[in-house]
Amino acid sequence: MVTYADSSFLVSLYIQDSHTVEARKFLASHSFSLLLTNFSRSETQHAIRTLAFRKMITIGEMTQGLIHFQRAQDEDVYELRTGMPNDLFENTAQLSNRHALEFGVRYLDMLHIASALHFKAKRFLTFDGRQAKLAKAVGLQVKP
Repeated sequence: MVTYADSSFLVSLYIQDSHTVEARKFLASHSFSLLLTNFSRSETQHAIRTLAFRKMITIGEMTQGLIHFQRAQDEDVYELRTGMPNDLFENTAQLSNRHALEFGVRYLDMLHIASALHFKAKRFLTFDGRQAKLAKAVGLQVKP
């Protein structure tokens, strides 16, 4: 099953937080293709750096997290999808028009959902509650 993971899930794989055990356990117990876009890769890297900026992790933890994330990409753990489809922002705007007032999801979180839909993902991995509700509303199976 094609699966898209947002940055909240990906960060939990590489930086110890309250969701790390659950994220790792979920991946270990399932076999599927995990999509990674340039957008999700960049946002995950930025989120890890932001944790260090906010002093929530050390520079050493940040560096190790980024190294492990890059190593996973080098080892083809992810199915990398490069480039941004021309209609992605329009599709995200349509999601916003239909659902922003109902779910209050940030635009970048909607962009993750639009990316998942564009790349035909059936499953969406997130620890963001509002994003999970929207993903379910548009027909994605949400885990973990």
